[in-house]
Amino acid sequence: MIHIQPFLVDLGNEQCHDGFASWYKHDVALMESCKAACFQKPVGISNFLTIPYFDNLARETGGRIPESSMSIALIDSVMAFGYQAYLTVSQRFISSEERKKTDCYSMIALRSRGSVLCSPNSLLKLQTLLAMTTVSEKINETIHCELLAGAVSCARALKLENRDFPHVENTSSKDRDLASRSLWYLYSIEVPHSLRRGVSPVLDYDWIDHAPPRAGKETDWFSILRLYAIIISSAAGMLYNQRALRQSPAEREQKLKTAYELLEGWRSHLPAPLQEIHKQDMHLILDDHRTRDIHLSIFRQYHEAIFMIYFPWAGCQVDDRVSEDYRQKSVELCVNSAQVVLAIANQILNLDILDNKFLDLIAASICIIFLDVATRSSAKKSISYLSMGCGIFGRLNILDNEVPLADVLELTRTAQQMKRT
Repeated sequence: MIHIQPFLVDLGNEQCHDGFASWYKHDVALMESCKAACFQKPVGISNFLTIPYFDNLARETGGRIPESSMSIALIDSVMAFGYQAYLTVSQRFISSEERKKTDCYSMIALRSRGSVLCSPNSLLKLQTLLAMTTVSEKINETIHCELLAGAVSCARALKLENRDFPHVENTSSKDRDLASRSLWYLYSIEVPHSLRRGVSPVLDYDWIDHAPPRAGKETDWFSILRLYAIIISSAAGMLYNQRALRQSPAEREQKLKTAYELLEGWRSHLPAPLQEIHKQDMHLILDDHRTRDIHLSIFRQYHEAIFMIYFPWAGCQVDDRVSEDYRQKSVELCVNSAQVVLAIANQILNLDILDNKFLDLIAASICIIFLDVATRSSAKKSISYLSMGCGIFGRLNILDNEVPLADVLELTRTAQQMKRT
């Protein structure tokens, strides 16, 4: 089994606990650059906060509120996320010192999470938890899960699924819009997060009785990811709840077909270059530094969905649950996705891969390729993809990243021996 260690940046690092926002508080130019980068990023904090709202919050805070303030925790999170975005779009070499600063600023933003989680439920608390969740995603997996669970609990306590938002103190139209944005952003990240871990999502699309807000932009990335969450939640319900697992093979194959059609319908309506994410040629997608992150995220999520829908039905042990033709189709779709994932991972930078979710996808792809080599005599072509996986983890290992290189090398040697016998 290939196991990816979760990223756990040390939040107890005293060097990073240098007082209230000292890294940006006295640098107006840096603060403006970070703010601009944060709100220009198509997916993230800009999906549930607005610049006028943030500016008003910063003016009201003015450094006078104690450091444990919810407002300051939110501002720190916006600045940390913005600094990361600022470096990403800078189109220059990012030094190791700058990468350390990114982690350090994120740790500053997350240090008050305990007091935030224990504070009374409010829209500001939900926004702060969402901002912290966004910051923690690439920093500390354990804390990311903790903050996401806190955000779900807060949203449910406020009953934000209801159109009337009865427990939100301020009921102006702007607050209602921000509350709606916050709930839908939370939905778009909680559903994939839960399903990726093999548990049912807490938030249910059918219980949200208000339409998501529209971005009014040419490409509404938030809407794209929200629709993805709805589709994979529907697919999981059709295939993996207890009632679905008692379906006849014919019923299950129809549900598999429906789930695949939903996913392919989503892919076919993506912006033109992204409609090719099921193929190995993605240079048009990766060339634009401004959208590179979101393109890779959508690429990853599409192939995760293929594995979620079809991999459980690709093994020989499912003979009584689907027909042999459908089992073979499941194998072919999973192997194709695995090959595409490894081919693209072989083309992109190490920093693009250093994300637990992408590393997990690469590891899953390597396992699928190995199973293909082990079970199909016609799978000789797949061995080259195992070698590709060795190269990907090899270059990450050289940079002192904890990756299962030894496991992948062993799988590759075993696969080569199988084909020689």
